[in-house]
Amino acid sequence: MAAMRIKFTGEIGLTSFPGPSAREMEVLRAILDEAKKAGVMVQVHAVSAQSTMAAVEAGVPLLVHTTNKNFLTRENAQRMAAAGVKVLTTVGFGSPVFGVFAEDNVPRFRDGKAWPDSIPQTSRVPELYMGEEAAHAPLNARTLWDSRVLLGYCTDTSYDPKAGLDHELKILNVMFSMRDLIKMMGPNTASYIQMGDKLGELAPGKLADIILLDGDPLEGYRNWLKTKVVIKGGVKVVDKR
Repeated sequence: MAAMRIKFTGEIGLTSFPGPSAREMEVLRAILDEAKKAGVMVQVHAVSAQSTMAAVEAGVPLLVHTTNKNFLTRENAQRMAAAGVKVLTTVGFGSPVFGVFAEDNVPRFRDGKAWPDSIPQTSRVPELYMGEEAAHAPLNARTLWDSRVLLGYCTDTSYDPKAGLDHELKILNVMFSMRDLIKMMGPNTASYIQMGDKLGELAPGKLADIILLDGDPLEGYRNWLKTKVVIKGGVKVVDKR
């Protein structure tokens, strides 16, 4: 991967519940060891607090999704902040989607199937399952933010990109101010992908990739969906004015 100039591993899953197996951790530690030698960053998808903290203690620098199967404690978040771990959101994972797959006002999971039944049931007895991820992920994101963990933006959908952006922002809007979200989607996400020196804000020396919106972004996330002009590398590539 390093020879091919790939900077990050793919999404390494710690999805056993409540926590990872000894074998999973053995493999993860081997990956971390080799990646450090080769100069490749390791990303982990940890679904539970137990898996999240196991990954942090093993030395994982990047968590590609926010914990969604149970709640993180403030102590967990403080330990993550002290370790310098960076996390992406994906808080809309467990919340129902409307109007994407059909206009019938029926809640659906991100794959278009019934919500909450089609959410991967790794943490609950099926007959008692109620889609708790819809609450776990947003609150965990706020807990991380308040403990000064670097939190960037991410979605994890395969449907229309604008609809995916709308859905993730809708859920983040419950827990964060617009100023928070600008920092999250700008400098924080740039830092996560190791491009903080090139992206994330309008500043001298950074890439001239700019979007112009039809509305004040501080007035609400809905204005973020009204892109009028896209400038890439200083060149106007879209103009819908």
